[in-house]
Amino acid sequence: MTTMQTGKPDDCQNNDCSNLFPMTIDSLRFPLDSTMRIIFTGYFNGIGVEVRSVHEMALLYQMGCFGKGSFSRSKPKRHQSNDSPQIMRKRQFLKRNYWYKKFNTRSETTDSDLFFKEIDELSAKIVSDCENKNVIDLVSSDEDDNNITDFVSPQLDNYNASEKQDMVVVVANSDSEEEDYFANLKPQCCLNKTKLEEKLMLTLQEAFFLLYGLGCLQVVHADKVLNIEQCLELFTETDKHFVTKYVVYHYFRSKGYVVKSGIKFGGDYLLYKDGPGVAHAEFIVIIRNIVEKNSEFNWVSVLGHNRMAVTTLKKVIIAEVVQPNSEIKIPEGLCNYSVRELLLTRNIPVTLNDDFN
Repeated sequence: MTTMQTGKPDDCQNNDCSNLFPMTIDSLRFPLDSTMRIIFTGYFNGIGVEVRSVHEMALLYQMGCFGKGSFSRSKPKRHQSNDSPQIMRKRQFLKRNYWYKKFNTRSETTDSDLFFKEIDELSAKIVSDCENKNVIDLVSSDEDDNNITDFVSPQLDNYNASEKQDMVVVVANSDSEEEDYFANLKPQCCLNKTKLEEKLMLTLQEAFFLLYGLGCLQVVHADKVLNIEQCLELFTETDKHFVTKYVVYHYFRSKGYVVKSGIKFGGDYLLYKDGPGVAHAEFIVIIRNIVEKNSEFNWVSVLGHNRMAVTTLKKVIIAEVVQPNSEIKIPEGLCNYSVRELLLTRNIPVTLNDDFN
């Protein structure tokens, strides 16, 4: 039996118990002293905001667990260049060389010519695969061969310090777990022409919280720094439910939780008390907008979310967003929104009877 109950301070929050529901959303700007304020720079990439500076990436993640690494599960990692080359699989090295050749030729041709050329190549590949009655492969490249001699460096000492940082050690692929893998490793020192730098990826809600809530981020789009109103308009065009999601994000961030995406567990957000690197998330947040009548929210979906939470040792919180009745101006009117928590618990009648007996 699954029941709903309003959130209690002891169950789903660690803030002052005198702070009753519903809690209003307001903007708090820290630090109060403008001379101590640090302004980070993020770049809008179409789906989110990315931070490219290594020092800014470290500060944002260490001072609030904001964002995630583009190549990492959570904390961004950076290759330490201490005169030791990076070790790379042969398959990965060949794929990067394919990218280098493809995108270098892209700059030499116009966009229209390149578009029609790729269409012709793709059509020819589909016809060829259909005639051979094999599996159609649109992902692999023609560069996946065993020849990497063009990139092998016989004399590493002839390169200067900056060029040594571009060197990588290419080893064989580890497709099979054979005992003689390390005996036949045959490493080769090659020149890596495609460097992939890790970035800190911020969601739209995280970026707007840093911009509007804390005032420590500036968002750049099309070589132009956007203000709060322009960012709100851009983020709303990207995600039509941005305002509702941001209200819930701001709500739980104000309570001291680390809020992350919950798509892995079928929810909207995950709530951490200390961050992803310290302990697992305790709550899965499901957002419900009361004003939207056509929103699909029934007991079937509730039971599915609850089942997922039980198998992962978590609890489900349904965050109901109450919008003001009258038209308000955003973002000044965000303080008129309110959030109500519903904590889901699953009680099995057989277990309850055994406890009473």
